Amino acid sequence: MSTKGFVSPVLSWTEKEFQEQVVQAAKVLGWLVYHTFNSKRSEPGFPDLVMVQERKGLIMYRELKTQKGKTSPDQDKWLGVLTAVGSDAGVWRPEHWLSRQIHLELEGKIIA
Repeated sequence: MSTKGFVSPVLSWTEKEFQEQVVQAAKVLGWLVYHTFNSKRSEPGFPDLVMVQERKGLIMYRELKTQKGKTSPDQDKWLGVLTAVGSDAGVWRPEHWLSRQIHLELEGKIIA
């Protein structure tokens, strides 16, 4: 059976659908996950998720984007500053779900 021309439905997830999958996976793997429910009163550009795994002493900041979504200048600023001070911060897209990069990072097998 040929898969030529097949495009995974994962690549067309909305940000909300994507976030639900990431949060569920993180919690299953032992992460405490924070997401601001209503960002209108929050600092512009702060990453979507803050994930902490106390057992391993890890914290991750992740901005979630659709496959074609772009980060804003404020998001780039936050991610840049967090990275500059040594934090594990980055952007995840549905392609990272398909490649298992997200799972590997959550399992501590690769660092972004």
